[in-house]
Amino acid sequence: MTLHEIRQAREARLSELFKATGLFFAFSNKQFEENKTPLKEGEKYAVFGGGGYFPASNKQKMTDGLEEIEKWHRSEIDAAGLQDEEILYELHNHECFYTGDIEDVVELFEGRYSRERIVGVFRNKAS
Repeated sequence: MTLHEIRQAREARLSELFKATGLFFAFSNKQFEENKTPLKEGEKYAVFGGGGYFPASNKQKMTDGLEEIEKWHRSEIDAAGLQDEEILYELHNHECFYTGDIEDVVELFEGRYSRERIVGVFRNKAS
């Protein structure tokens, strides 16, 4: 699989998880009322971030699902040997070649790729 195909598959898995856990997004009270997932009696919403909410009873399912999808994504990237391509994608996505600042990408990949590897990809592409 290509990096693009892996990313698409990850997005599809995330969409399935979000649907299964009742995740919805709202940026106003009106949107909240229009989009909210019904709750069981006495239940509350958990905050997902970025304007996202879901029934708190699905918190473990959400956490486990996100971890499983990330683990799958990493294993696919590694199996296909696409680590540098993934770094390059994020360098472009964070406009690092425009700003000259790679810190957001270093932070994004903390524990996954070393600063030295990210700098190497940056320098290789920038030259």
